[in-house]
Amino acid sequence: MTLANDFQDTGEADPLQSVNGRPALQLPGAGHRISNFASELGAMLQGHNIFARKGCAFTLDHAGQKLEPVSGAWLRTFVEKHVAPYILTPAGKIELKIAKTMSKDTADTVLVSPQFLEQLPLVERFHPCPMPWLREDGKIELLPVGLDPDSRTYTADPGFQIKPMPLVEARAILDYVLEEFAWPEDGGRSLAVQVAAMLTVFASGIMPQGSTRPVFLFVANSEGSGKTLLAILCGVPYRETPVETAPREDAEWAKKLLSAVIAGRRLILLDNLKGHLNAPALEAYTTSPHFSGRILGVSKEFQGEAGATVLITGNGLTISPDLRRRSLFVELFLRELRAEDRAFKRTLDTAAIQKARPDILSALWSLVSAWDAAGRPKASRMNSSFPRWTDTIAGIVEHAGYGCPTAPAEIAGMGDTDTADFSTLAGLMQPARRYTFAELVTIAEDAGLFERLTADRDKEHGLSTKSKATLARVLTRYDRRRATAAAVFRVEGKGHSRRYFLHGPHGPHGVSPLLEKPPFPIKPKHRADHADHAQGELISQSGEPCDPEDEGTDY
Repeated sequence: MTLANDFQDTGEADPLQSVNGRPALQLPGAGHRISNFASELGAMLQGHNIFARKGCAFTLDHAGQKLEPVSGAWLRTFVEKHVAPYILTPAGKIELKIAKTMSKDTADTVLVSPQFLEQLPLVERFHPCPMPWLREDGKIELLPVGLDPDSRTYTADPGFQIKPMPLVEARAILDYVLEEFAWPEDGGRSLAVQVAAMLTVFASGIMPQGSTRPVFLFVANSEGSGKTLLAILCGVPYRETPVETAPREDAEWAKKLLSAVIAGRRLILLDNLKGHLNAPALEAYTTSPHFSGRILGVSKEFQGEAGATVLITGNGLTISPDLRRRSLFVELFLRELRAEDRAFKRTLDTAAIQKARPDILSALWSLVSAWDAAGRPKASRMNSSFPRWTDTIAGIVEHAGYGCPTAPAEIAGMGDTDTADFSTLAGLMQPARRYTFAELVTIAEDAGLFERLTADRDKEHGLSTKSKATLARVLTRYDRRRATAAAVFRVEGKGHSRRYFLHGPHGPHGVSPLLEKPPFPIKPKHRADHADHAQGELISQSGEPCDPEDEGTDY
């Protein structure tokens, strides 16, 4: 058998030079199993920025600042930078090693081979710069450049050092960067949420594993207020913050979020959303530490960490109640009639942010360090939707001297308008009166409520079928919930027989309206209702009026 350096010419300009010190590796074939080849190849590729993650092979995309799944086509040429694959060909009494590129079938098989994947170092996420991490022993430290085996995090070299500084200096840097934005008169709440958003992108690694985090919504009373720049400022750990448009359909939301999970990204910035945001996939992403879906073009499910902080900017944006309770709001209020009339002392744009990147990151790290040294005090106000985030990130913000980021936001014309509109509707309802769906629609229209649904009402045909179904679901969501200080909202029946009413703090015979059954038996009887309703409705065992026969329409 010839030596590795005796490869025979197969069309390369210089077959001897093409080896270039790379180890020779026999391709699978007669006498050489593909499992052995996969194991040997994996061992040879260690230290060459190819990793295993959730049963798949990944490499680094430094330009995109993310992890990139490895394809068979990519692997075929990548291995030849580090390995010299060959086949054995008989030549008389000897066997010649002939240089040969791995076939696509072989590459695809290797990528799913456990023998190959178990040889590769493990990775879970990509950090664009050294970022804080909570070690198993409880210590908080910046992760080193390169692969950190314990955290399974690859950290890129930013080209500068992140240095600690006194807390007062860190505050001065952040205040200088943020001072010229059009902050509203909200007691510093929006400014505190902004600092919290910056810390969440930079320091979410100090939260316990499995913690959830809020979505950050940036809103303003006018275009050109600077909300997109504020969101970009949150992405300061990245050399460039990718700004994306939001999907229209929930299936597209799921694809976008899954792509972020696969890439190990720590940030998703969706700009200039309008209208009503109701994205179940986004809500699922924010409530679970993991997110899963099918990899595009591959019949394989992937489940990974839902570790990206989601930033959304919008004007006149309304959101679903589920998303509202999982979000924090940064508000800007422009007092000038035209945004271009506003005067600034200095220029703050993406170029200026990148130039100040070492100082801003050092300031954020110093806020974390000062909080750590002070015994990690918790925030003054808990948010049950993301409690561990409140204990850590919100605690850091308050310890640095900013306001409470979890304080409730009161922003006119945006946010969770469904809950606000329902509260107003309940206040307009007469206690104990039983309303039809059409009657509630009339009240809502007269009061300007649920306008995203009632605005399409046709004078002849009324609400569209879609709007009816959506409004019915909205109303049903509040069934058995406290609507006013003295009453619970109730929904009973189906179809045209469905009725909506307010129930006092105690139902008939002292039964709580929240109980499915009374604690003692009640005999059916007739009672007189309000004067404008039919007399003699039958009272059920639960103490609630019985509905007539269902007529089939589910709103």
